[in-house]
Amino acid sequence: MKINLYQIIGQLESSLKEMNVPFKEGFPIVPKEMLLCKMPKEILPHPHHLKAAEPHNSLICNFSQDETLYLTLKELNKRIVIWKNFMGICGFDFSARAGDEDVSQDMYLYLNKLLDAYVASHEIKILPNFRIAGNLSSLNVLRIYPPNSWFAVGTLGCSGNEKFNSMLLRYKLMFARPKHLLIYGILKDIYRKILEEYGVEYSIFEDFNRRSRNGYFK
Repeated sequence: MKINLYQIIGQLESSLKEMNVPFKEGFPIVPKEMLLCKMPKEILPHPHHLKAAEPHNSLICNFSQDETLYLTLKELNKRIVIWKNFMGICGFDFSARAGDEDVSQDMYLYLNKLLDAYVASHEIKILPNFRIAGNLSSLNVLRIYPPNSWFAVGTLGCSGNEKFNSMLLRYKLMFARPKHLLIYGILKDIYRKILEEYGVEYSIFEDFNRRSRNGYFK
């Protein structure tokens, strides 16, 4: 699927500026009233939204495979029409692919925030993604949200350098000061202990694949 990311970024940026969306630390701001701070009954990835028992109490997440994410990008306005029937969406999670240059992470982080603001401008509430670009310099993105905001995250159960990830998580908690974390998938004990050490409330939502294997969906 061929998509010109730079062209899309330029279009989104122009649209937001035409709507007088303010920018802070180089990122567009989602209005406070459009930030979600309410517990959903379930979190589902698009395109499995049709399995939601109660759409108005369900969050759509974008923690998906590349193919799904890029299809969402290609059909964004069609997806927005669908998402209006739901409680809101978790922030976007585009990330650099294997072999991409380091600078690509910053580009994808910027794209994620442009998409959040664009979707919010269509009156869909956003639960910001707690993920950054993987380096300390991108921590500033967390400053665009008010203290005590709620966040979603789908990476605390992933493999990798646990020592580095633990340090990064501590920095993120200090920068963002989240009120509540909604975790989609597995939470490793090492990260659970850090959340409890910092007194951060969290809720874990089993991912769609595990729920399917466990027979939740008929």
